Amino acid sequence: MSVWEKYTNEQKNLYITFLKVYGALTNLFRQKKGELIPYLDSKFQETVYARAFNCENVDIGNTPHDVLSIFGETRIGIGLKTWMSSRPSFQKVMQLKRYQNEIRRSQEEGLESLAFKISSIKNEKMRIDYNRLGLKEENNIYHYITRDKGKFLINECDYPLIDTNNLSNLELTKTALFWFDGKKEYKFTFGDSQIWQKFDSSNKDNFVVSEFGVDIINDPFDFLLKSYLNLIDETEDKIEEDIIEAYLPLYSYRTKEVEDKSGLNAWRAAPKNKNTNAPRPLNEIYIPIPKEFHHKFPDFFSKNIIKIIEDRIKYKKEKEKRPEVRFQLILPNGDTIPALITGDNLKNFQSGSLTERDKNGRLFGQNALGQWLLIDVLGLNERTKVTREWLFKKGTDSLKIWRKTNDYLTFYIDFAPIGSFEAFMNDEPIPTDDEYID
Repeated sequence: MSVWEKYTNEQKNLYITFLKVYGALTNLFRQKKGELIPYLDSKFQETVYARAFNCENVDIGNTPHDVLSIFGETRIGIGLKTWMSSRPSFQKVMQLKRYQNEIRRSQEEGLESLAFKISSIKNEKMRIDYNRLGLKEENNIYHYITRDKGKFLINECDYPLIDTNNLSNLELTKTALFWFDGKKEYKFTFGDSQIWQKFDSSNKDNFVVSEFGVDIINDPFDFLLKSYLNLIDETEDKIEEDIIEAYLPLYSYRTKEVEDKSGLNAWRAAPKNKNTNAPRPLNEIYIPIPKEFHHKFPDFFSKNIIKIIEDRIKYKKEKEKRPEVRFQLILPNGDTIPALITGDNLKNFQSGSLTERDKNGRLFGQNALGQWLLIDVLGLNERTKVTREWLFKKGTDSLKIWRKTNDYLTFYIDFAPIGSFEAFMNDEPIPTDDEYID
């Protein structure tokens, strides 16, 4: 059974209608004459897929999965793609520029070593996203749309890890390495450090779930202008933004590095109990909030957080009276954990200190956020100091935090591309990570 069949007919018809409308506007984007192949922008595809099927858009900078569909207890990660021509073809699926040195070293050891290294890196990136989103390996798919003259074809196919124990048909050319793992064909192009996967609608794991024509408007400019003027005539209401978002650094804003014994390295601090040498738990962390953030966005975590900071100073010697900012934090994997803003100048963003356990039996204490962020997703599994360079290798150095406009009780969190916090503080566009390719 395909994922497509799990959606209602109403949802599928809405999605197809959005695609037809966008395809009808193809002449907006044509720069030269040729066959009228309908156009589709990949970001628009992500947006309408999430909207039509009530999914979560989980792309944080070209990560492996673009949207998340939830059916009861089943979570399905979906990669979305589109390109011209329904013929079998290789398409870019991941970029590995940060791993060029490792790949170059493995190339010196032979083709088998090279294919294994590239496949292993791709699998590691996939598993990181499984942990981030709470996915199981076997449930995920590619949903892709091929575009031919006057029509769209919607396809689904499996989206597995590469079987590193079954690499075969290795072929090296001047520009690329080709291989097969028993399920999918892949190639790696050396010039741009990109992994490509072959998509073929005739494969047994591929389903053509819908095919429909697209009528292209001759003069979309006139159509858009008339539609806009009609819309202005109908309403003058201002549409308010429903979501408020912000970004936090995973490093010190002052030093531009992960501090040695605080923040993500809080577990390296001295034991809490002075009578023991027992180290703190590896997942004991907090996210540093620069004072500049609170002054620039005083109403993000709470209404007038500066006033709360002043009240905390007032009760500096009476800890039980010091106010804190508490809320529920929803992780991308579906877990909800209690969290708070605490510490001097409310500089620590961390999970709360409770005795309640999550669905996996783990305590919802200060360690809950660190377990997901540092261990489950970023993969720290031994007592190695976290550095900014280590975060760069993982493709992130910031977190995205968001909430509904008038709701201070529930916040959402996910990773953000490198440089996101600095751009946010400087009122610049948030960067898009080039680690993965749509």
